[in-house]
Amino acid sequence: MLYHKNNYGYSLIELVIAMAIGTLLIAAASATYVAQNRSYVAEESIAETNTQSKIAQDLLVNDIRSAGFGVPTNMNIDPINGYTAIATPVDSNNSSDAITIVGGFRMIGTLWPAGVGPGAACPAVVPLGTQQVRVILSGTEGPDMTDNRFISIDGINFATVQNCTLAGGSCDSNTLTIDRPLSQNFPLVDIDGDGLCDTGRPVYVVEDATFCVDNNAVLRRIRRNANPGACSSVATSDDDAIAENIEDLQLAYAVDANNDGQVDDQNGSGTVDAGDFINGALVIDPSTIRAIRVNILARTDKRDPNYRGLGMPPATIENRAHAQVADDFKRRWWQSMITMRNQ
Repeated sequence: MLYHKNNYGYSLIELVIAMAIGTLLIAAASATYVAQNRSYVAEESIAETNTQSKIAQDLLVNDIRSAGFGVPTNMNIDPINGYTAIATPVDSNNSSDAITIVGGFRMIGTLWPAGVGPGAACPAVVPLGTQQVRVILSGTEGPDMTDNRFISIDGINFATVQNCTLAGGSCDSNTLTIDRPLSQNFPLVDIDGDGLCDTGRPVYVVEDATFCVDNNAVLRRIRRNANPGACSSVATSDDDAIAENIEDLQLAYAVDANNDGQVDDQNGSGTVDAGDFINGALVIDPSTIRAIRVNILARTDKRDPNYRGLGMPPATIENRAHAQVADDFKRRWWQSMITMRNQ
């Protein structure tokens, strides 16, 4: 007679061994998944930090390069919402700096003669000496008679809106009165060659824009009437959040205080170099600023378990010292130097 050993299936011992092996395999797979997921989350956080902070850096740099475009010849006579300088520093050695810059950063429409619009016979001009003009808006926001009343026509003719018909808080696209006569003829343009005018010269709103970091580590751009020290706005301001998790914004300035056409040699090296930049508190006359060095320090929004105890901010950025306390965050430090084009 033949006997078959496995007539009754697995033994209890075999089943326990199989379950133990299966548990170990599941645990190993789970550990691998958790590690990979943590790594993915950390890398995603780093990528987001790099992208956000680089965009913020580029935006600030581009606005500084454009500062001064379209401003009045003498800002002491024509201050822009109280500002008489193209760049006004706010310095701090124990928190983030701030800066307010003035310029025609935004094109809002095109210039036309009062009562004239697209389809008029060309050639035609908005004539020298006129104070009654029309601005056909390219969007929904236009000039007004309060903090948005300053305009620049083609970067050539600065003027202040004295009177207009308001629609939705802005001057409508009909006649508005400016405070001074146009300094030259501004031609209308026939784009398609059909003898009819299609567009006029560009009109920009001239305004103050403040870059600062608020109490929630958000870099903000506040157009018009910001409180730079508190990084706050008023109801009529345009307040934009530019980037989150910004640990520091620090700025330094190269100046030409003696107005000899050369950046002052602050460190006596005999040449223009990084040592010639000073902090904002040492800038006596903002109109002498010739270049600005911008530093943005960003931090990831999530801790990296694989970076435990290895994170630490730079010891010093410009004139601000950072506490050297190790943590689990990765950081990105951007630095750019911008020459003032319109100062």
